Amino acid sequence: MSRLLRSEWTKAWTVLGTAGCLLAVVGAIVGVALLISSGNARTWGDAGYVDEFRFVHRPLSGDGTLVARVRTQDAGHPWAMAGIMVKQRPAAGAPYAALMVTAGHGVRMQANFATDVAGGPDPAPRYLRLTRTGDTITGDESADGAAWTRVGTVTLNGLAETVEVGMFVTSPGLTRIHPMRPALVQVRPATATFDAVRLDPPPQPTPWITEDVGGRGGASTVDDGPFTLTGSGDIVRRTDDGSRVVAATAGTVFAVLPAIAMGVLAVTAEYRWQTIRATLAAGPRRGRLLVAKAVVVAASTFPAALVAVVVALLVTQPLLRRNGFRAPVYPDPSPLDPATVRVVAGTAALLTVLALLGLGMGAVMRRATGAITLLAATVFVPILVTPFLPTPAATWLQRLAPLAGLSLQQVRETDDTFLLPWSGHPWHGFLVLCGYTVAVLGAAYWRLRRSDA
Repeated sequence: MSRLLRSEWTKAWTVLGTAGCLLAVVGAIVGVALLISSGNARTWGDAGYVDEFRFVHRPLSGDGTLVARVRTQDAGHPWAMAGIMVKQRPAAGAPYAALMVTAGHGVRMQANFATDVAGGPDPAPRYLRLTRTGDTITGDESADGAAWTRVGTVTLNGLAETVEVGMFVTSPGLTRIHPMRPALVQVRPATATFDAVRLDPPPQPTPWITEDVGGRGGASTVDDGPFTLTGSGDIVRRTDDGSRVVAATAGTVFAVLPAIAMGVLAVTAEYRWQTIRATLAAGPRRGRLLVAKAVVVAASTFPAALVAVVVALLVTQPLLRRNGFRAPVYPDPSPLDPATVRVVAGTAALLTVLALLGLGMGAVMRRATGAITLLAATVFVPILVTPFLPTPAATWLQRLAPLAGLSLQQVRETDDTFLLPWSGHPWHGFLVLCGYTVAVLGAAYWRLRRSDA
């Protein structure tokens, strides 16, 4: 077996494409990491929150109650929001309390980027009510506008005598997705309709004002009556989502193809140059030959990918700190943190298993072009079609596709859209990929036993 391993090692490194593929893997990981970490200092901003939404509002002096029904909500993101709000002034970052219907999490009451109280699970249509008493804001929900259920109560210390109250709509897109990871979600505004709007005590005869809080658009007035609002953005506190670790792995998708090609060429080169018969004659035990090739491919790919990710992690940290990814929101990643170790080593393992998948497919098809094309389609087509599928179908497509192995790169994501498969279960997707690889290697062994060429 040792002689066979030495022979396969020599053959692997005399094939020009093998070294080129490994260099491409390293270059993709380090190059993309540097590119994505090198924006200007205002790329992400230093604010500890995102506060962007469409707001239709009017002033309320002193105590009062705002009631509105969210009649319809059209949104693709589970954290899209449509509801009513009390806000000190219509400016990003101003104190607020909001009661909302979300597309995937029922009714919620939130305040000042810190409080989040869950109400009922039902979607629109829902009646919502906010009552101000001094600095205290109380939220209630109802199915019919008659029988009310308390959602929560919050205190906004130092709330001004006159505040702005009204309806709002927003839908997370690029504001909530992982900034260092490719977006695999549809990014589109949400639309909601409101009716049965009532403000007690009745306001002065002032118009409703509509504007994009946190945006660049100006304000305008709208008439009383049913309201239709369309907006995008988010209302959320920024938290450490692992971006400073994930930046080192941002080039993984670009390293997939050369990793697959590395495995394919390890076996198809022998068929191309007609050396496979001599190889099998020297060692007729087909299983040992396949094992030897797999050991050489793994021993070449894993160290190269691991070194690339470690280098990417080290060189990107100064760039990320310079561009706003710094404490306290984004603390320096610890090399001893289990999640960091899993992401770094797991990325190398992912690319190694993909190379072994390429080895198996190359042994089955025996033609490099066909094997690489088939695997590229199998890997990348799900990524391309995911944004155009309904959420359940897209989620399961990602969970069952070979790139489900990207689940190993989960750090601290809090968004529940299908950014990564198997959210909360980092090893599940990797096991799916390993299952495909074992099956293809089994087919390769069966093919080798049946024929030489």
